[in-house]
Amino acid sequence: RAFLRAFGVPLPTTDWHAYKHVTDTGIIHEVVEPAWGRPVAMSEIEAFESAFLDELMMAFETNPGGFTEVPGACALLNALQKMENVAIALATGGMRKTALFKLSKIGIDGEQLAGGFANDAISRADIARIAAQRTGVQASDIVYVGDGMWDLLTSRELGMRYVGITRESNADRLREAGATALLEDYSDPAAFFTAVETAKVPVAP
Repeated sequence: RAFLRAFGVPLPTTDWHAYKHVTDTGIIHEVVEPAWGRPVAMSEIEAFESAFLDELMMAFETNPGGFTEVPGACALLNALQKMENVAIALATGGMRKTALFKLSKIGIDGEQLAGGFANDAISRADIARIAAQRTGVQASDIVYVGDGMWDLLTSRELGMRYVGITRESNADRLREAGATALLEDYSDPAAFFTAVETAKVPVAP
């Protein structure tokens, strides 16, 4: 609804794999600009971000239970933040305000994390690159953890090792695309750290 409200154009599909860039700004440019016949201004994208945040806030008031973490995510992140020689960054295709709001509702203070957002770039790879730069860590030293095929493809493009989370993804598809370390969720910290140690850069089949 926020998309239609902000741009007057409906999303053609919510199958995110159908879009070139699975990011808010990427989808906005891909869908809205052909319909409008002109580029979308940053102020118009910011208006969408505000509209989407309003909808998320109303959704939370109506159904707080709809905002749930992948099991174990919050506890694991808190543990990682206390570890020495570990840097954490958030790379998301969402806009900054909406991403931080959603994190806050599952007990994560995203303000304390380095991050890359759709406000920063259009492509997933550029967003992840920016997040990495904000930690000062080289790509070869990074383990990229994500649940989408776009996450796997980004890690491959940037030369980052990859751990796939399969709770909402197809494990077979990720494995066929080159993932070697897969977990259903974050509920087993020992399994997570084993996956991090054994993760490899996905190789194209």
